[in-house]
Amino acid sequence: MSTFKNVYFHKLNVFKRHLLPGSQKKAGTLQKSYKSDKAINTLFDDILANKLTNNCFVINEDGTEYTFEVLNYDADYIFGKIGKYKDFLTVQLRDRKTYIPAQIQKTLNQDLEIFTYLLIDRHNYVISYLKEQSAPPINILSALIDNIYGKSNKLFGEVSSVMIDDAISILKKKKQIGSITYKVSVPSSEKVNIDSLGLTEKEFEMLQNQKSVDFEIKLVAERNKSALKDPGMINTFLKQIMKKTDKIKVKAKNENEYMQTYNIVDSIMTKREKFDFDRDSTNIENEIKSKLKITYEGNKEEILEYVKKE
Repeated sequence: MSTFKNVYFHKLNVFKRHLLPGSQKKAGTLQKSYKSDKAINTLFDDILANKLTNNCFVINEDGTEYTFEVLNYDADYIFGKIGKYKDFLTVQLRDRKTYIPAQIQKTLNQDLEIFTYLLIDRHNYVISYLKEQSAPPINILSALIDNIYGKSNKLFGEVSSVMIDDAISILKKKKQIGSITYKVSVPSSEKVNIDSLGLTEKEFEMLQNQKSVDFEIKLVAERNKSALKDPGMINTFLKQIMKKTDKIKVKAKNENEYMQTYNIVDSIMTKREKFDFDRDSTNIENEIKSKLKITYEGNKEEILEYVKKE
């Protein structure tokens, strides 16, 4: 079965809190002292060797329990799941031929769990996260550090998205530019063609207290064709639009990629990938791990370029 999924990239950091003394007029302030990736790896050596029960650790965060499960690991990667409890009252089985529903059977000690997969690079603690609907957010992994080392060592975790501050540098390298979408606001003091708003003159006169009129413009490229004659001119093209707005989304790809959407400013780094696997296979987890690893290693240079160093 084939399906498209987004792989998100994040960075796990660990810091120690230090209280800087204040004065009579000013209270003390907390300062973060970040640990090296090598020090983080030492913590995970301890977690893997001493903190797991049946390869799992239960994370408590804001009154909710999450499960971090390690499926396998080596000196380079940790592959695992993050799961959370799901209420049985809203879940059932249904026969796809007869449409007859059936209750999910469970024992007294069992719960239904929604989970997703992640792959952690042990050399830099960049996380490749397979985001799934209803699955736990990736920042729960930071609470793993809090739960284990927060009280004893005053160590805390921090998971941040790998962000592209300015996507133009990436778009300039793409072979094909797809649809370009952006929003512009016209101040109420400027004249606007009423016909373009879909309103009659009478309806328009009924409006009051309008700060501005927002337009969304979408330049749609023909299928499998570039929106620009010369994709290398994307920089000049976007700079002109940015005189009006920086709320711009651009779809782009290279020949060996699937179409990806980029926000021009502060775009979360993701990769849209095609997953081919047999849902009935006993090795489905190995197939997912392999795909996450191939996706990460194939884009590792670009990902690390945008990982912020603490």
